[in-house]
Amino acid sequence: MDTIIDFPAIGQYALDLLPYIPITLALSIVATVLGTGLGLGIALIKLARVPVLSQLSAILVSYLRGTPPIVQLLLNVNAVPIAVLYINHAFGTSWNALALSPFLVAALTFALIEAAYSSETIRAALLSVDPKEVEAAHALGMTPWQTLRRVTVPNATVVAFPTLVNHFIGMLKQSSLAFVVSIVEITAYAKILGGRDYRFFEAYLATAIIYWALTVIVEQIARRVERALARPRVPAAGRRARRAAVSARPATGVTA
Repeated sequence: MDTIIDFPAIGQYALDLLPYIPITLALSIVATVLGTGLGLGIALIKLARVPVLSQLSAILVSYLRGTPPIVQLLLNVNAVPIAVLYINHAFGTSWNALALSPFLVAALTFALIEAAYSSETIRAALLSVDPKEVEAAHALGMTPWQTLRRVTVPNATVVAFPTLVNHFIGMLKQSSLAFVVSIVEITAYAKILGGRDYRFFEAYLATAIIYWALTVIVEQIARRVERALARPRVPAAGRRARRAAVSARPATGVTA
């Protein structure tokens, strides 16, 4: 009688899937970094209530949050060649409509989805910054850009960091959809392994274990980073002023 569940195969499949972890991580990191940057831009546009841009960003966020990621992937991977053909027709260029990397399409698609969700997280974090700190920065002569870069964003980062980590973990799992645009990452190769040996249960169980392990590792790293961010730090200027004050303090010792 054949073995119903081949437990040794689970470990072997897990080892076979390890070389595809970098692809999953690269896709998740690129999408999260780009998406967080775009989310910050959308959050600033909403807070500043920029005419036209504010309305356009609201429509974009509504669309990205209201359609399934897999539909967006399939739509974008087919929309890019059509857009290139239109550009070639309009400007007389001869770009290859099929030359764009599926990895780039998937990364940009996931980045836009991340931007739609992270923008609200970042906006709430920016609003949580104490207005008195912003006023103090302006009183010191800082420009609005300097205040944003030196005061608002660093303080908002501490507030938004835990939620953004959760977004990254979600992106790790969401990256498994990239197989629909021909990217061979962990899930795609698990499907190949399962079809090769007709052991789909074992292959997908090994896949689940790997994603679980990646999530635990990310959570442990994030916990340490969060503690470091929450630790009070003395600014460099304050440290220099403190050292100068100590060195300028008169000696109180008694000389013979």
